[in-house]
Amino acid sequence: MKRIESILTRHPCYAAGRTIAIKGLMLHSVGCSQPSASVFVREWNNPGYERACVHAFIDGSTGDVYQTLPWDYRGWHCGTGTSGQSANNTHIGFEICEDGLNDGDYFMEAYNTAVELVAMLCKQYDLDPLADGVGICHSEGHQRGVAS
Repeated sequence: MKRIESILTRHPCYAAGRTIAIKGLMLHSVGCSQPSASVFVREWNNPGYERACVHAFIDGSTGDVYQTLPWDYRGWHCGTGTSGQSANNTHIGFEICEDGLNDGDYFMEAYNTAVELVAMLCKQYDLDPLADGVGICHSEGHQRGVAS
């Protein structure tokens, strides 16, 4: 896994400078056919992009991880859940880019990179990847009441 530091210094989320106590990781899928993480980095790195902000993008074409926020910054990746709580305050959020969902090689590269990223972050922040709530997706966050 190659990590490419691409901090979104022009994004209002970065400018806010809020930090979190990391308790877990939230996986997202970009939800559109755009395999290139660099496209998202270019689009999101502007002061007018206020819709979302994640800590990283995984590019399945290359296996590269584009880190877009410091890991301990508060991202804007999941909204607020029905409990009134938000995993934005506790979880590192990252997106996996998609290629149209028909390329097995792309999927395996993205999957393997995601596993490696999760392992690295769990080790770095002393998180047990098997513990309840440490590794969740956006849908699971919604079920738990901590994501929209």
